[in-house]
Amino acid sequence: ASNGPEWWEWRDSLNADMFAAWDTYMPAIAETCRKISDVAGYEVSENIAFVDFISRAAFDMFETVMYGSTSFTTNSKVASSEDIEFVKAAQSAFDITGALLSNPMEKVFEGDLYKKFVVNMDKTFSFARKRTKKYADLALMDQQQVQQPQRSRQSKQFFFADEVSADAGVDEESSKCPVQKIRNAIPTKFVNPSFIERLVHRGELNNEDISEIGAPLLMAGVDTTAYVMSWLYLNLASNPDVQTKLAEELHSVLKGADLTTVEQIQSLPYLRACIRESHRLTPATPIQPKKMRKDVDVVLPNGDIYHVEAGKRISLNLRAFPMDPQFVDNPTKYQPERFLPEAIEARKGTPSEIIDHPNFEDPFGRGKRRCLGGSVAKAEIMILAARLIQDWEISLVDPLDATRWTAKQKLMLKADPYPAMKLLRRKRNEISWS
Repeated sequence: ASNGPEWWEWRDSLNADMFAAWDTYMPAIAETCRKISDVAGYEVSENIAFVDFISRAAFDMFETVMYGSTSFTTNSKVASSEDIEFVKAAQSAFDITGALLSNPMEKVFEGDLYKKFVVNMDKTFSFARKRTKKYADLALMDQQQVQQPQRSRQSKQFFFADEVSADAGVDEESSKCPVQKIRNAIPTKFVNPSFIERLVHRGELNNEDISEIGAPLLMAGVDTTAYVMSWLYLNLASNPDVQTKLAEELHSVLKGADLTTVEQIQSLPYLRACIRESHRLTPATPIQPKKMRKDVDVVLPNGDIYHVEAGKRISLNLRAFPMDPQFVDNPTKYQPERFLPEAIEARKGTPSEIIDHPNFEDPFGRGKRRCLGGSVAKAEIMILAARLIQDWEISLVDPLDATRWTAKQKLMLKADPYPAMKLLRRKRNEISWS
C-alpha cells in the first residue's frame, strides 16, 4: 500500500531503527568509507570511472547500514560479479524509470524499454530479498543463541555495551553514546547493530516481511545517494579552490580521523555548506510532485489567479528560486560561502531568505513522507566526503570538461557526459598537516 493505514503501519515499523536512529550508524559507515578511500586512487585510475566508483561506494555504505558489513564492490580484488551486477541493474532500473515517466506508452504496449526495466527490477529485487533474508536469519539465530541461559560469557562472540564498559574501562559518560545504548540491548558482531538486526530484535516483523522490505530499501539507498554525490564531486573537482578550503577545514577539525559523530558534523560548517550549495546549483531532483489536499488559489506575479482543485497533482519547481538572480547573487557560480551560518543569518528578513526554505535543503523530501533513509543518506554523503577529501585531490582529467556536460533527466538529473576524473594523494604540506 502506498497510502492509508497499511502504509502508516509499514512506515511506523521502520521509523525507529532507520529514520530516528540515523546517527547510530555513523561509526560503521565511517569504517567502510575508510576502506573505500584506501582503494579509491587505484580503482579510479586502473579499473572504473569515478562516477561508477561513486555508485558502488553508495552501495557499500548502505549495505553496511542494512547488514552490518559490505561486500566492497569498490574493491575489484574482492568484489563479486553478483554484487556488481546488482549495482548496475539498480542504476539501469532507475534510469529507465525516468524514461518511462516521459513515455508511458512504453509500459502500455510493453515495449523493449519496459521489458528491460522489468528485467533489471527483477534482478535487484531478487538479489535484495535473498541477501536480506540471509542476514535476517543469521540475526535471529544470534538472538536465540544469546537468550540461552546456559551460554558462557567467556565463549560468547557478541558485543554488549555493559560488557565493553566493564571489561575495557569505558567511563559512564561514554556509555551514554547512542551507539552504545543500542549495543547494550542488541547482540552484534559488527561495529554497531545493523538495521536488519534491529528489526529482528524488535520482533514486530517476521523474517519474510523483513526480506520484502529489504528490496526497495537497498535499491533506493544506492542510486539516490549516488546521484547526489556525483554532483557534489563534480562541483568540487570543477572548483579546486573550494576543495582546498574544504580540506583545510576537515584537517582542522578531524586531523585525519574519520567523521563518526553528530558533534563533528556540527563543527564542519563548510562541509555542510559545500553539500548544500551543490544541491542549490545542481539538484538531483529539481521538481517535487504534490497532491493537493484542499483547493488553493495561486496568485501569479501579474496578478492573475490560478485555481488548483483538491486532488490535483502539481509539481513544485525547486530550481526556480535558488537560480533566480533576484534572490541569489551570481547564481551560476558554485559558492558554498552563501550557506555558512553567518550568511544564512544575514538573509533573514530579506527576499533572499526564500533559498533557506526547508524544501530546498536536500532531495529527500519533507514531512511525514520524507525518504525513510534520507538522514542516513546525508550522513553517508558527509562521511565519505570527509574521508575522500582528506585523502585525495579530486580533479577533472580535462579542466575544460567543467562546462562540457549538460543536465540530463533520467529518474533524477545527472551530468551527461559525466567528466572523467583523477585522484592524486593529497599533499599534507598543502593544508598544513602537522
